[in-house]
Amino acid sequence: MLHSEREQLVRLLTMRAHTDVISLLRSRPPLGWWANRQAKRLRKGIADAIARQIPPRLIAAAMLQDHNPDIVLAAMTPLIADNPAPEIAASVLLEILLQEPDVGTPRRRIWRLPPTPTPPSPPNAPIGRREPRPDYGSQRPVQDRTPGDIGGWGTGVWRPPWLNRPSDPAPVGTVTPGEPPDDFEPFEDFSTDPPSVREVWPTLECPASVDIDEQFDLTVGIGPKQDMALLGTGSIILPDQRVRLEIVLMYDPTAFAPVGWSNPVILTVGPANPYPVTTLRMTALRGESLRSRRDIGASFYVDGALRGYASRAIEVTGTPSGTVALFGGALLDIGPLLEHEAPDLVVVVERGEDLRGQTLLWSTRSSVSGVASAPGPYRSEIGEDPAAFARRVRLDVGAYGGDARGSTLKLIGVGRAIADHIPDEVCAALTAASAARYPDPATVLLLSSEPHVPWELAVLDPPPAVGSPFLGARMAIGRWVLARKRPRPTPPTEVRADRHIVVTARYEGVPGWARLPHAEAEAERLRLTYPPAVEVQPLHSAVLDCLEAGPDGGVLHFALHGKYDPENAQDGLVLLAPSEANPERLVPRFLQPDQVSAMAFSAAPFVFLNACQVGAAGEVLGDYSGLAKAFLAAGAAGVVAPLWNVNDEAASALADAFYRDAYGPQALAPAEILRRARAEVSRDHYPTWPATTLAYQFFGHPRLRLRRDQGA
Repeated sequence: MLHSEREQLVRLLTMRAHTDVISLLRSRPPLGWWANRQAKRLRKGIADAIARQIPPRLIAAAMLQDHNPDIVLAAMTPLIADNPAPEIAASVLLEILLQEPDVGTPRRRIWRLPPTPTPPSPPNAPIGRREPRPDYGSQRPVQDRTPGDIGGWGTGVWRPPWLNRPSDPAPVGTVTPGEPPDDFEPFEDFSTDPPSVREVWPTLECPASVDIDEQFDLTVGIGPKQDMALLGTGSIILPDQRVRLEIVLMYDPTAFAPVGWSNPVILTVGPANPYPVTTLRMTALRGESLRSRRDIGASFYVDGALRGYASRAIEVTGTPSGTVALFGGALLDIGPLLEHEAPDLVVVVERGEDLRGQTLLWSTRSSVSGVASAPGPYRSEIGEDPAAFARRVRLDVGAYGGDARGSTLKLIGVGRAIADHIPDEVCAALTAASAARYPDPATVLLLSSEPHVPWELAVLDPPPAVGSPFLGARMAIGRWVLARKRPRPTPPTEVRADRHIVVTARYEGVPGWARLPHAEAEAERLRLTYPPAVEVQPLHSAVLDCLEAGPDGGVLHFALHGKYDPENAQDGLVLLAPSEANPERLVPRFLQPDQVSAMAFSAAPFVFLNACQVGAAGEVLGDYSGLAKAFLAAGAAGVVAPLWNVNDEAASALADAFYRDAYGPQALAPAEILRRARAEVSRDHYPTWPATTLAYQFFGHPRLRLRRDQGA
């Protein structure tokens, strides 16, 4: 049997491609009549051993001592082709191919029949007297043999009758137990003991899915533990000494292309490096006739002998590199997100096609080696009107006021309800990314066309034994609006924050709006602590002038009242304007999302909306709406805003801590600052106003940082 033929059979058997195995076996050249007779007798013995449930490895070990590969393959072909359950016979053949002895490998002393000096005459030869060939394996009735003795299969080698149990009486006319007959000679006679060996397992790791034309990492080698995700021949037995391991990667060259390497891959195994691995680069190729699910395998050789085979499947999606397929047929370009400071995980959430908007479609993509992407789409049902769900959460949380424990338990319960609507595949991707980055937090970019649900508050099962259970407390999450036009999903990773613009208001005498003393003090501290800072009067006209002029500030900070009510004119930031009846009297006038989205910022400022409910969002004309989205559409690099009512004192303290951490020696990213704040809220520990701490969402790249060259 040729080396390439053996390797091909191993690969097909490992993949359980029995039809291809049969085709290959039947295409082999026919044997002579005497070899066919031997194959028929061998086939009967194999079938009997399989029926008696002898392990395939032992069956294979026995056959290798008495038959050449051509006869073995001829014997196995009908067992695989005509058997209603060919898996066992295929396992036997796979073991045979893997256990074929290597030339020069020391073994124990094994006895076998010598070659027949003269083969029997063919059928058309003259009839003459022939002595029957002795059958040393049939001198005891079959029913009296133990499973380990049947046909010599159970021992791993052929068992002559003199190696039967000492208690068995010797058959009449045979030699005594322990002595070989005169017509037997040693097959091999090595006086040395077999060398020590050890068991290793194939390693073959790659992403579960990649995009067409995308390069990916493939790690191959050997390891100490079995990878249950691999299909293959199982463990590999290696000498416990320095050896050269050759690995041949098996792949369809029309489906994959190597990047900077070629077969074979050489690794040195020894005491200093018992489990070597190497990482290779490959590219998934485009092809109309190619399947999306493709296989990559690896054959392992030592001294030219095949020792094992492993393979795994990889899903190749039909989108080019740097894009995500939206479920309406369009492609979303996220290339800028992956080229520089790529987030560890990108999660795309789209709305389904149902009229009520209760269906969501999910997809994930990871830049972390070893974390499988889940291209999906995976479908989940929200189960109720999402806008009504978000409105109920805002009202319920606000009803608890200063009850810290009640607010905490309420939000944990809300988080469990939110997690129930995240598909299992997406939960698995989040968990894997978190584990891969531990002890550092993973960064997640959430591209969402769903404006209502605070996914940051999800409490995944099982919740952690200690610490905050919220997803946004365990991962640094940045949202970005997945809208039809603006903003495009290219959030920057840096904002120059050398200049601040601060807006606050004194609401004395303004009907319906109480004064915010802590917000006023917050704006004053920000102006004095981080110069240069410009204070803009809280007049509606003055703020519009500021926004239309640029703004030229790196940070735009609002410390005001806010309200979310898209069905009412009172929606947005609460600014002031002179009354038409009495110009000397100030009345509230709202800075609304539509007014902000009409702007086009010349620079990309960072916006902090420290005002109640302004992080909430809705839908207008079937698209994402809200004040945060409006600032992003106008050109903001990032936005921080709360979802519901916040406490004036707690919100002011959070803003102070935010800028202190953003500009301090650590220079933390806004997503990480808010993650650390959320991490302070758990079932056993919570601040005075936990609902305020958990109210804030961050819109922007999770790795975005505020760069301030001037000292504070």
